[in-house]
Amino acid sequence: MLANAMAQPTLYVLPGSHPCAAVEAALALKGIDYRRVDLLPLVPVAVGPLRWGGTTVPGMRVDRQRVLGSRPIMRKLDELAADPPLLPAAGAPTRDVVLEAERWGDEVFQSVPRRILDVGFLRVPASMESYAGDAKMPLPRPMLRPGLPLTARLMARKNKATDDAARADIDALPRHLDQIETWIAAGVLGGETPNAADLQIGSTIRLLRTIADVRPLIDGRPAAALERYFPPMVGEIPAGTLPAEWFAGAGARAGAGTGAGTATQA
Repeated sequence: MLANAMAQPTLYVLPGSHPCAAVEAALALKGIDYRRVDLLPLVPVAVGPLRWGGTTVPGMRVDRQRVLGSRPIMRKLDELAADPPLLPAAGAPTRDVVLEAERWGDEVFQSVPRRILDVGFLRVPASMESYAGDAKMPLPRPMLRPGLPLTARLMARKNKATDDAARADIDALPRHLDQIETWIAAGVLGGETPNAADLQIGSTIRLLRTIADVRPLIDGRPAAALERYFPPMVGEIPAGTLPAEWFAGAGARAGAGTGAGTATQA
């Protein structure tokens, strides 16, 4: 139940969005009933400032309050339903490191699959539709398909997704996984009940694994276990979409990893 008998929240999402998935997992964990509004790509730029106070998703409205972004929404969810908490209690020795892992997952790691997906969509625009799953789109899917190539180009421009950027993200991925596995080894991530950082980072892991060319860099590593906090994800960038030479260096480093992880600075 919601604290203080507040109205049912409305959550604005893009189908396939990993920060939106993190918030939805938090809502499910707390047993909060909510109304979900599915949007088309780029629509948040036009309607977001009025509906939820920003141009990105997730956005949420609770009564007359507008909340923008996965981290502020998770703080709000802890206000609405205290149990189970998404953060350690104030003063707990692990609270600050969980907050830091959550920040890193949001500000650093979250953009990695976004750029790689965008360059994949530029190569295979039809794959974009697969991420919609059972979302209730505002227009029939056959009407949306002709616009997928243009949408892919606009999304890539918005996210500054270029071949060079995607290749750099792939090259850095083993180091990011090492950092995640450092937190897992320290007990910061990977508990029986997920915390906010688990959901922030796990949603990104889950999305990365839908990119078939990237999946071998993650499978078998301890970081892959963070996907267990989420239901199976629909959507895929098919194997062979991205050039094989992009993965030569990253694959060698991933294979040499110990699985325990080493701290990195991002």
